[in-house]
Amino acid sequence: MKKIMTMMLVLAFNLTGYVYAQDQPDPKDHEKIKALEIAFISRKLNLTSDEAQRFWPVYNEYKRDVNQVMLTQRNNPNKDVVDDEQRILDVRKKYRDRFVGVIGQPRMNKFFQAEREFRGVLLNQLKNRPNKPMLQRQKRN
Repeated sequence: MKKIMTMMLVLAFNLTGYVYAQDQPDPKDHEKIKALEIAFISRKLNLTSDEAQRFWPVYNEYKRDVNQVMLTQRNNPNKDVVDDEQRILDVRKKYRDRFVGVIGQPRMNKFFQAEREFRGVLLNQLKNRPNKPMLQRQKRN
């Protein structure tokens, strides 16, 4: 089972280069990345089916709140960076007890580490892909 998950993740991460190589990503691409993130976190947390049924609804609410904060940040670039980071931290604290109630303290910590690790892996894939239009656009600005 672990070999299958690992191979699925490797294949999926190779697809992220294709996904982000396009100027205007298709909404399906966001769904693919979300599926990769779910697989990555599931593997890291080793969730039972009962835990998964209780964890993912809480995770979806958490992600919605984080995305809302990030959207607000993007729409107002003149805001204080430290205040923005505090808002994200406040959302994490808000959901901490709910995550602990579902998966326990040690795996709640693993969850936040896995989430950070996934972003790092995804960013690394983006940096190392053959076509780098995002990086080229940044250099022009």
